[in-house]
Amino acid sequence: MSNFETSQKDYQEYAKLASSAESLIYSDPRSSLTVFGTFGEQLTKEIMHLDDLGDWELNQKQRIEKMAYSKNEYPPTVLNALNLIRLRRNKATHDDHFIATQKIALEIDQSAYLVWKWFLEVYSLDKVADYVEPQDQKALIKTQEDKIKALEEKIKQLQQNRVQEVIISPEERERRRQINVQFAKKHELTEAETRQLIDQQLRDAGWEVDSQKLNNWTQKTEPQKGHNMAIAEWVLPNGQRADYALFKGLEFYGIVEAKKWDQDIVGQMAQPKEYSKEVPFRSDYRLVSNEMGDYKVPFIYTANGRPYLKQYQEKSGIWFWDARNHKESAYALEEFHKPEDLSLKLSAKNKEEANQDLVDDQDFPDFAHREYQIAAIQAMENAIKDGKKRILLAMATGTGKTRTAIALMYRLLKHKRARRILYLVDRNSLGKQTANAIKDNKIGTMSISSIYGLKELSDKAPEISTKIQIATVQGMIKRLFFSEDSDDKPSVGQYDFIIVDEAHRGYAEDKELSDKEYQFYSQEDYVSQYRRVVDYFDATAIGMTATPALQTIDIFGKPVYSYSYQQAVLDGWLVDHDAPVIIQTQLSQEGIHFKKGAEVSLFDQDEKTINKEKLPDNMNFDVKDFNKRVITRSFNEVVCDELAQRYLDPNDPNLGKTLIFAATDEHADMVVDLLKKAFKKVSNPVDDDAIEKITGSIRHPNQEIKNFKNETNPNIAVTVDLLTTGIERL
Repeated sequence: MSNFETSQKDYQEYAKLASSAESLIYSDPRSSLTVFGTFGEQLTKEIMHLDDLGDWELNQKQRIEKMAYSKNEYPPTVLNALNLIRLRRNKATHDDHFIATQKIALEIDQSAYLVWKWFLEVYSLDKVADYVEPQDQKALIKTQEDKIKALEEKIKQLQQNRVQEVIISPEERERRRQINVQFAKKHELTEAETRQLIDQQLRDAGWEVDSQKLNNWTQKTEPQKGHNMAIAEWVLPNGQRADYALFKGLEFYGIVEAKKWDQDIVGQMAQPKEYSKEVPFRSDYRLVSNEMGDYKVPFIYTANGRPYLKQYQEKSGIWFWDARNHKESAYALEEFHKPEDLSLKLSAKNKEEANQDLVDDQDFPDFAHREYQIAAIQAMENAIKDGKKRILLAMATGTGKTRTAIALMYRLLKHKRARRILYLVDRNSLGKQTANAIKDNKIGTMSISSIYGLKELSDKAPEISTKIQIATVQGMIKRLFFSEDSDDKPSVGQYDFIIVDEAHRGYAEDKELSDKEYQFYSQEDYVSQYRRVVDYFDATAIGMTATPALQTIDIFGKPVYSYSYQQAVLDGWLVDHDAPVIIQTQLSQEGIHFKKGAEVSLFDQDEKTINKEKLPDNMNFDVKDFNKRVITRSFNEVVCDELAQRYLDPNDPNLGKTLIFAATDEHADMVVDLLKKAFKKVSNPVDDDAIEKITGSIRHPNQEIKNFKNETNPNIAVTVDLLTTGIERL
């Protein structure tokens, strides 16, 4: 189907929605906003379809974000219009206190027309006339309804013949990109539209804001007790006006400088800094700090309304500088701080003083008192003192990374260098083990959790008194970027330190997550979203790993301290492993070969069923494919027999415990069954509980992990990825 034919179908569908919304503007503005929202929602679906961006059942907000983060250079005015339509639709649909006026409905009508004009110019080569404001159409509603019904019938016919796959040539992609660029130049955001975007960004962060109504210059707006206000055009004694003044009650917290949409903002701190110096002492508000030299207001921002993009960070995001820390440079944030975030910042100890306290304190907790653990803590604290925002620690598995991290958290909280710390894990089991470690490790007679407060995986938000929170990376990604509930979303200033456990790991561990956690489609998708979590918070991020991967170093930098497996063996903290034993079978040496036309049994992973199929071609498998692409019970039986005869004996406590890693959950079931039978074959039957599968699919995996660590049985645990980390030596 050609672009023109596709657009004709779309024109019918979306023109129907737009015209029905216009007919309601004067009679029912609230309903018109709901219809316009449906227009925007269906249009973004069609854009993603035509540009082969995929949908993955994203909601409207996620689709707009995906468009913004793509390389198609969609015009900012179009993205802004789509987002404005979305926000108004949500208000009209869900907020009973929202008053929908004809003025608002007409503004959305104009935004919808802009989007539609752009859509036709990009996807069908059509030219659209300039916008004309619709008139009161009450008398025409009946006629419109008849037309809509006729159009609906045509749409049904067109949709039946819809082409599901759209193939876009490189030339067509480039043509669309060029039109996007030219459209953006012709339809630049006005200053008023940019202010609307910044208003919304401040509103999303919990500030009362309206550039027209809450305006010091035009409306004489002043701060009020009990209100968190972003007052526009705050007049200074020299006659200049700060674009926004941030007040929490009567306390003067910050100044925001607004810039044009396409203007660099990284170098625009000079003006709001000068405003901060010009603020006078007055009796009708309070200045919050006297430790800033010439500055009177501590928190300085510049913004141009653009969403944060790391590759365009000089032109996007919200740039922030804290006047209390002169030696630290400004940096980009994804969102404004909430008023509560800034209150917490003001309650924190001076960084230089807290850093010196850490240097002077040579008393390290007993649970992390090994020489290399102390050296690791000191290296991280020195990096913090030097102002590093990304820090990487590399310590071999089994050397106590978690205890080292808990000791660091204790010291940071003890000296008030940290107010609240987020501990990120990639799997539920590791989160529960970390929570237990924080509860078990003590300072004197008190556990770390009882001293500072702990929120675990099931707790979405920390309380005011909570100092440590544990969350999964996947759960945090969902709350930050894939939730329509703004109350569920953490603020950028909710934590000032993030510790990322097993920072090298990837999306493969999703198999253990519940359906409520976010699922990834590729390693690139995981790393991209994982980096966004680290970048989102106004926090120092510390990654911990035994094996730094390239993407880990790219995010956190090179390790500030490394303690290798070999060094741990030399120091006597780890026992060296023996040379590996390779069990050779005839199948592993020769592989498995099927000829074309052979009938084989195929296991459907999704349906958990076995189907008979004839092969369309010859197929060959070698040992690396066993148990992943091809199930070979005979191969597994030979290996299990060899293990039972020569290497394993659950009845001998002197041999310790054994972990066996299977390829899949189904493979783990097979190995458990074959091992039990293998021990019977060699006249050494074992207790039925001695060999167990421990994966995310069983009922109580964490209890079974505890049993494996502390009880006699299970002696042999067969797992997939669940126990690759976090099991301390017995």
